[in-house]
Amino acid sequence: MNIGQMFAKSINREIKPVVKPGQVDDATVKLELQEYVVTQELQKHFAAFFSNYRRGIGADTDRIGVWISGFFGSGKSHFLKMLSYLISDKEVAGKPAWIFPLASIFAAALF
Repeated sequence: MNIGQMFAKSINREIKPVVKPGQVDDATVKLELQEYVVTQELQKHFAAFFSNYRRGIGADTDRIGVWISGFFGSGKSHFLKMLSYLISDKEVAGKPAWIFPLASIFAAALF
């Protein structure tokens, strides 16, 4: 057995080095959602965001915003793009977008 055989997905598949906001064709969105790994740290950030988002929906103000900070290459754009798919209730390959990160969370819990 070689190292490449140890992974569930081919290590020779194309992995885009940069997440681009304008790339929203179905194939790209599906790939991004399938490849996105929701770690325990990301679970905390998603939970915090949606907790505040839920409170903000009923707020009587238009002064609501989100600040995403982190080092270069830390995944800020990727996180924001995933949030955009979830908030817009985007459908990909006949499934709601939230199914994909949920699968990642369950898979991480198994290992």
